[in-house]
Amino acid sequence: MSLKSTAIKSFNWTVLEMVFSQGAIFLTGIILARILTPKDFGVIGIMTVFIAVSNSIVEGGFSSALIRKKDTNDIDYTTVFYTNLAVGIILYALLFFSSNRIAVFFEVPILEKVLKYAGIILVINAISIIQKTILTKLLDFRTQSIISIISALISGIVAIILAFQGAGLWSLVTLSILKPFLNSLFLWIQTKWRPSLDFSKKSFKELFDFGYKLLLAGLINTIYKNIYYILIGKFFSPASLGYYTRAEQFQHPVANNLTSTIRRISFPILSTLQDDPVKLRASFIKFLRFTVFLNFIVMVAIAAMAKPIIILLIGEKWHSSIYYLQLLCVPGMLYPLQIIHLNLLLVKGHSSINLRLEILKKIILLPLIFGTALISIEAMLYGLILFSLIEYSVNSFYTKRLINYSFKEQFKDILPFLIISIITFIVMFSLTFFDIGLLQMLIYQLIVGILSFITINEIIKLNEYIEIKTKFINIYKKYQKLI
Repeated sequence: MSLKSTAIKSFNWTVLEMVFSQGAIFLTGIILARILTPKDFGVIGIMTVFIAVSNSIVEGGFSSALIRKKDTNDIDYTTVFYTNLAVGIILYALLFFSSNRIAVFFEVPILEKVLKYAGIILVINAISIIQKTILTKLLDFRTQSIISIISALISGIVAIILAFQGAGLWSLVTLSILKPFLNSLFLWIQTKWRPSLDFSKKSFKELFDFGYKLLLAGLINTIYKNIYYILIGKFFSPASLGYYTRAEQFQHPVANNLTSTIRRISFPILSTLQDDPVKLRASFIKFLRFTVFLNFIVMVAIAAMAKPIIILLIGEKWHSSIYYLQLLCVPGMLYPLQIIHLNLLLVKGHSSINLRLEILKKIILLPLIFGTALISIEAMLYGLILFSLIEYSVNSFYTKRLINYSFKEQFKDILPFLIISIITFIVMFSLTFFDIGLLQMLIYQLIVGILSFITINEIIKLNEYIEIKTKFINIYKKYQKLI
């Protein structure tokens, strides 16, 4: 199978996972938002910070090091498995015994019990990292996607049942634990690899020399992504954080899952081309353009439809989330682009540069974020937009040196997609000024948005649009033959 065919097949499965797995979690979130309170979601938001930061330490960059290494063996996998497991257990213990102090800091007593239960996620995730790494190296996204979808559906149903029975906050805690547990269980069932009793100091040192820089960079980046949860939870209230997390519910699945998809597919594929500069450059540009084509239009559509989406789906009590969502869509447009540039650094083995960039960006971020936190949540989000622009500029700086792809060339490739997205947004958002029902508004926005997008693309005829259009036409023709 050709590299292009492999990439397309992998992308199809990851999109399927994004639609059904994240779709299931998304629908679960909508149902739970109608039953639970903003404060409940705020408490889970605070919990998520500590789980996410700890998880980035558990993974430790070893997974990326294993994927990049061409001659991995069973000793490498076993060494990393025991390392991850030990780190996961230690971090869970630390979180367990520090949960009381964390709860006191945020002035949320229930947070102590939540962290003691939810911390087990760290051990659960550590157990299945090698299984996911092996499947990723084999570009087997089919198995991962199916497992993720089943896990999301089961955990979502259980959480909803618990919420209707009055479990409140604990339905969200159950969802947070059950999904990774089922995911790990099914990965162990579906993969043949099992750890041996071998542990190699040599293997650990070799992988750690590359991975520890990714660990530090990933840890810094994870703290940055979750620092808004900490600041809102501390300086405002759990309810305010709840409004923020529900806004993220509509932005995060698209931007984050597309980013995850691009990262999962591009890293192993670009790694195979690391010694071929011409093919590496061409493949990188294709990934970048395709990412922009998909992400820009979806983000602007969500921003334009923020009001009817939030009020219709989760209710008027979440009205404060509307403006937060619109602002979050701007950095959401840039996030996948930032990650693909960092992927290129890792493919070329520059984990130390990646670490230095993360430190530099966060030095720029700190005064910006803490300064705006003293004003309002809205001010913090405007600061996030400004930082996203700075972050993209910094991340793309080394791309010129690595594959001779300058910022000017990048902007030239991105500009058509940006223009299409802005025009589509203006057309869709203009309908919010008419005095019509929210359901009608949403339907009209979808119709004019789709028509505008298709019309402009039919005129400009970008390669990415033509490729997707051709694929849909071929699928339709095959379907017609079947009937």
